[in-house]
Amino acid sequence: MNPAPLLQWRELHHYAWLSLPAWVFDVERMRHVWANEAGLRLWNSPSLEEFAARDLGDASASARERLSVKASQLAQGQLVREPWTLYPGGVPTPTTLHSRGIVLDDGRLGMFFTADPLPQGMDHSLLRGLDAVLYTPLLIALHALPGGEVLMCNPAAAAAFGVASEAPTGLSPLFCHAQQASKVLQEVADGKATSGEFELRTQDGPRWYAVDARPVRDPATGERALQFNARDISELHASRQAMREARDAAEQANRAKSEFLARMSHEIRTPMNGVLGLNALVLQSELNDKQRQLLGLVQQSAHSLMVIINDLLDLSRIEAGRVTLNEAPVALQAWLDANLAALQVQAQGKGLALAWAMGREMPAELLADGPRLAQILINLVGNALKFTTQGCIEVRADADGGDADSSPHWRLSVRDTGIGMTPEQMGRVFEPFSQADASIAQRYGGTGLGLAIVNSLAELMGGRVELSSNPGLGSCFTVTLPLKPVQA
Repeated sequence: MNPAPLLQWRELHHYAWLSLPAWVFDVERMRHVWANEAGLRLWNSPSLEEFAARDLGDASASARERLSVKASQLAQGQLVREPWTLYPGGVPTPTTLHSRGIVLDDGRLGMFFTADPLPQGMDHSLLRGLDAVLYTPLLIALHALPGGEVLMCNPAAAAAFGVASEAPTGLSPLFCHAQQASKVLQEVADGKATSGEFELRTQDGPRWYAVDARPVRDPATGERALQFNARDISELHASRQAMREARDAAEQANRAKSEFLARMSHEIRTPMNGVLGLNALVLQSELNDKQRQLLGLVQQSAHSLMVIINDLLDLSRIEAGRVTLNEAPVALQAWLDANLAALQVQAQGKGLALAWAMGREMPAELLADGPRLAQILINLVGNALKFTTQGCIEVRADADGGDADSSPHWRLSVRDTGIGMTPEQMGRVFEPFSQADASIAQRYGGTGLGLAIVNSLAELMGGRVELSSNPGLGSCFTVTLPLKPVQA
């Protein structure tokens, strides 16, 4: 069919004398702007002025959507004929509605309607079916409120659920869990839309559906009803379940790996301690210079291997959930001095300054696992020493008393003037066996376990690690932990 030209405002006088109701609607302003006498009678309006003054801005979302679609059709010159239930004065009036586009007197697009009342004896269930198709393609059924009896269902619902429109079946038998149906009915009866994923009974057995239920009006009677939309998501649900099972299996495999590494690291560490001890005894005996040099290299290599073994053991025990915290009072200033004194010698050997300080608000003592806290500190400062060739390294401990939205906590920060990192490199540094990139691993060495251990220990203590860095300007690692002062 070729598009029809849009009706012009000046042509409306040709329709003023019709006995058929006719009116013009401004969809942008949601108001009527013209009607003939028959149209005014249909809408129970005493005058055109009163009719045009009616505010229809509270129209439902579904009505607005339907009008928007119709306006797009009419703008293209289409002539539309369809069943529509009108509600003049709140009374449902089944009609055949004819519509076309019209150019309003200000040049905007309007909608011109004429209405043919349907015969009184027409089957109202046919209207329900037509309205269901027109309002939403996802409609499965229309249920009465408050009981949930089926008023109509489309063919897809009948095929899936075996529901006939004349059957007294309610909403509850569709659900595998009756309490879910009761909740959906109650929420819609209260005027609320509700949605979710539910297991429903079908002809092929239980299947998963994405359900949307919302309050509507029965287009045949105007009574309140429940519009029930459902989309089969059984394949999606099965895929999610498979992903959950795969994740669980991967986590189980990771736990088994951690258990294995924990046992093996312990088994390896025991003989390595023997090697170190025996080698130290030999170094105390009479040796020539060559022998002492070679045995010194053995001792150095064995110590390096022990560091790797200890890191592996610590990380695997943390991942396996075999690390428990033993909190005791820690005198923070003395703790900082004791743990950083040895590292200060190493910093001086590289020509670096290592300084540390406590904020005035920090308590003198706090409850913490001192050895595990020291492990965090030594790893962070050791990491800074490794990647800093000039400048300084600063360590600070500061407290935050918290507020109404957060509990008290304290921060241990380690700032360096080293090589720094790019955002991409920062995203990898807390992963086990990972370093910023391969070239850094080759140049500076290391296993890539230190920061992973720091992150895991901080989480175990109920805290977190944050990192800020810029290439060439250095990095700052901040460990935030709950503040637990020692009560006097």
